[in-house]
Amino acid sequence: MSAGALHFRTPTVAGSFTGAALLALAAAVLVILFGVIATSGVYGSRMAWLLGVALPLLTLSVVLSLVARRLWAGDQREGPGAETHTGRRLGQVVLITAATLFGIPFALATMLLAVYALLFALHGISLLF
Repeated sequence: MSAGALHFRTPTVAGSFTGAALLALAAAVLVILFGVIATSGVYGSRMAWLLGVALPLLTLSVVLSLVARRLWAGDQREGPGAETHTGRRLGQVVLITAATLFGIPFALATMLLAVYALLFALHGISLLF
């Protein structure tokens, strides 16, 4: 296989990884909406959907979009014939969105622990007076 044939196949492979990342992100968003937020389940079932399904899907989406980003970086065409690929931008949007959604539960847990630590410290100080 010549280098030229590989050169033209790189955007197709990168686009496939971007599409798979987008599909995993869409599945994760659906699970978060219907399995975590808009469900009549108890706290344990919501956490099971979040930790067991949504976060692994978000992780898969981040990994696939990073692979696609690396493949897009390997396609370094420049000059008047260089095309601007929508897939490149879409991959970046998927990466940022998935990473943000992945970080939200951890940020909320950290804020909850910080508030709990603050209340614990205030209670300890109030016992001194």
